[in-house]
Amino acid sequence: MTDLICTDLVSDLLATTARYGDHPVLRMVDYVMTSSELAREAALVAAALHRHGVQPGDRVGLVLPNVPAFPVLFYGSLLAGCVVVPMNPLLKAPEVEFYLSDSGATVVFVWDGAGDEAIKAAATVGVRVVSTTATGLHRRLLADLEPLPEPAPRGPDDTAVILYTSGTTGTPKGAQLTNANLSSNARTTATTLIQTGPKDVVMGGLPLFHVFGLTCGLTASVHSGACLTLIPRFDAAKALQVIERDRVTVFEGVPTM
Repeated sequence: MTDLICTDLVSDLLATTARYGDHPVLRMVDYVMTSSELAREAALVAAALHRHGVQPGDRVGLVLPNVPAFPVLFYGSLLAGCVVVPMNPLLKAPEVEFYLSDSGATVVFVWDGAGDEAIKAAATVGVRVVSTTATGLHRRLLADLEPLPEPAPRGPDDTAVILYTSGTTGTPKGAQLTNANLSSNARTTATTLIQTGPKDVVMGGLPLFHVFGLTCGLTASVHSGACLTLIPRFDAAKALQVIERDRVTVFEGVPTM
């Protein structure tokens, strides 16, 4: 599969898995996940979503920090044909309520370690909550499941992700990003803007719920076969330790970092 064929992020993941299946794509401290493992775990998530009645086109919320579960659930939702709605895990319940209701989410994934506000919000608006570990769904939720054999059919012009603006001058607005748009952004980042490859290790300190971290960090790394080393919440001292330990070759940050 060539880059020209990849018109969505699922195709990017599958193409990278075919090329670099045993190569690490995610890391957090001592936890390492290869491209093949990411693809399999994502396919299990997709199967779990379908088992519980989530249909292609349904909105799936993600309220997680930068932990391996985020990419697993992100790609799993896309494999199931769903539209992903990433959210800042520091949002308060009324803010999460707005995101869930405005996007029309049917389910929201919440990390065990920081999900109280999202759980309260979901209860208020009647959205199902699925709790996760730092690395993915609890194994009991995947019992007796086989990975989804084929991605749900979605076109390049179908919405894949809804990212909300900050709302600093009013109510946040949901920007609907298509499969082709996101895949093109990942490809451009990996081949032109940053030029990453399978020998690179990318610092994953930018929040994945934000367009910068999602595109230049996660999806560009998956596209190019680079390894994204995750920091759940940015800390300068921790970042320096990670740079040395993991031999980071690409640092992506904002001025305050």
